[in-house]
Amino acid sequence: MGLVTVKTFDVLSDAEIARARLAADGIASVIQADNEGGLNPGFYRSYGVRLEVDEADLGDALDSLGVERIVIPRPVARAIAVHAEAMSPDEGCGLLLMDDEGSIVFAACLTNADSSPLRFTIEPSEHHGAIRFAERNGWHVGGVFHSHVRAAPYPSAADLAGGADPDWLHVIIGPVFGREPALRAYRYFDGRVLEASVTVPP
Repeated sequence: MGLVTVKTFDVLSDAEIARARLAADGIASVIQADNEGGLNPGFYRSYGVRLEVDEADLGDALDSLGVERIVIPRPVARAIAVHAEAMSPDEGCGLLLMDDEGSIVFAACLTNADSSPLRFTIEPSEHHGAIRFAERNGWHVGGVFHSHVRAAPYPSAADLAGGADPDWLHVIIGPVFGREPALRAYRYFDGRVLEASVTVPP
């Protein structure tokens, strides 16, 4: 089996702490940093430092580090990707609708009122319409998604500033113009970012 990412970090020191925690639990891991020497924190903020483990150890590593696991159904992931591409060169956005168990069941693809490639605001009337649609189906709004047109799918300063309910899940897809856009999920707490592990079933 190959290596898979268990968690990403903004700075090398945080990745090293997590690697030590995994080692204490008997799980081998390696740090992959997309730079040369770890001297550029801005580069980390854009791309992240990845902590990787053998695929067979992923479940144990997620538990060891307390990483939340999120399942995004394939039709939902596809809807997010199609909407992101259709809205480019602006950021696409929408709301994540969830059932009573907190599982994602629907992506409400909505309008970016900012019409911007760098930030988004969900059009208010559509926001309320999505809430009513969710309630009619016995669901609730439990998160938001948006795209990064050219940037990696990590929260920007604008994303963090616009984060509202700390219980909401924030899903980012990007880069839309990349060869392989990735889906990442986060929760924001007082300016801090906690990344979840995302699985899209076949």
